[in-house]
Amino acid sequence: MLSNKVLLQLQEMLLKAVLLGQSLPGHTQPIRFPDLSFILRQPIIFLLDANLSVPILIREFPSPIRILSVEALLQESQTHGDITYLQFQPPEVTDDAVRLTLEARIATRDPNQPKLGLSNICVKFLKVADEWKVVDEPVYSAV
Repeated sequence: MLSNKVLLQLQEMLLKAVLLGQSLPGHTQPIRFPDLSFILRQPIIFLLDANLSVPILIREFPSPIRILSVEALLQESQTHGDITYLQFQPPEVTDDAVRLTLEARIATRDPNQPKLGLSNICVKFLKVADEWKVVDEPVYSAV
């Protein structure tokens, strides 16, 4: 069984690699998230609280990060216009592996319009000798 603490560490690793263009454990190539420029052009990085194991401690990022609920995001977009945000999908967990998907989306001012998808990254962490590493190449796709 995967603890919330371990899931939090893996989510933080992926978020940090995406936002700072760093490599993940087990890889030498930095992460190049296709729609990162949409996320970073806002003064605040928005991250939905859905599917976060526990509140992430945010440090070292290029902009402040605001964790908010879906309701708060919709209210923010109705007040300020289109907002690009990040969201984790539910983790896929097995005995020795965890697959995390982080996606970028846009919430529009119109509450009747569905949220628009940008891109996502899917990473499989594998526990190797008591350490979590990415053993396969990250998979990028359009949402």
